Amino acid sequence: MLSIIISSYQKTYYDDLVKNISETIGDGFQYEIIQIWNPNLMGITQAYNQGAEQSVYGNLLFIHEDILFHTNDWGKKLMAHLNQPNVGIIGLAGSSYVPVAPSSWTVSEQYNFVHILQGNKEKSSSTLINTTKEHLHKVYAVDGVFIAVKKEVFNAFKFNEELLKGFHGYDLDFSLRVSRTFQNYIIDDILIEHFSQGNLDQKWLDANILIKQKQGSDFQKIPDPETEKKIFLSFLYNYFQYYPVDQKNILFTMKFYPFKRINFKDHFLIAKKYYHYLRYASEINKKLNTTK
Repeated sequence: MLSIIISSYQKTYYDDLVKNISETIGDGFQYEIIQIWNPNLMGITQAYNQGAEQSVYGNLLFIHEDILFHTNDWGKKLMAHLNQPNVGIIGLAGSSYVPVAPSSWTVSEQYNFVHILQGNKEKSSSTLINTTKEHLHKVYAVDGVFIAVKKEVFNAFKFNEELLKGFHGYDLDFSLRVSRTFQNYIIDDILIEHFSQGNLDQKWLDANILIKQKQGSDFQKIPDPETEKKIFLSFLYNYFQYYPVDQKNILFTMKFYPFKRINFKDHFLIAKKYYHYLRYASEINKKLNTTK
């Protein structure tokens, strides 16, 4: 028995998905679909929490409306995963590494586990992204396109309406908090097609910064210096696309510096990058002002 919760604003996508679910979830499988009509009326954390409050079943599935299922009888498959001991979240994309610097769940090819058909809004083509090597991958972070969780687990954590008001970061914050108590997994026996690739804008960056400040990075015991370096440099690049290079912002970014997690030589590389930003600050800031 499953309550499927959708924060919806595109009727065509939603109607197609409802029909698709009825055709693929499995004969006789009990489920309900809770549509929270949300054309920018509220943040997705609020919409999802409202949907969960309305649910009648003990298992919850939060999904985007711009997807279609390609696996038959996926309802029973999902229940088998959720009924394993100490399960937190079951997802179709996620990561097993949490870096020091702000980042989405997508960290690196080494730690990302995905089993999704990635399409486009025109539904003209799709590509299978399959980086799983096992049927169950242990992860910390789970992507929000598909988040399945027992209701009792959800009630202990819920989506963070106070921290996140928009449509970014809700999945990362929720899955990281759940992972401190339960084990999250990525599975490869349910396949969906997703028709959107997301929007990595300033709101996305700001949400990831808030999550990092709240959740920290003390998840795995063994650091990966190369991954830490790449994520931090990527954070600097993204940050100074939206914020001016000045003393205040330089000091702010250094709060996320992975001092103890990178190789000695990489400190010099990052120092050179800071020097570059400071040297060309006026040009960078001028360009920033003209794009606002």
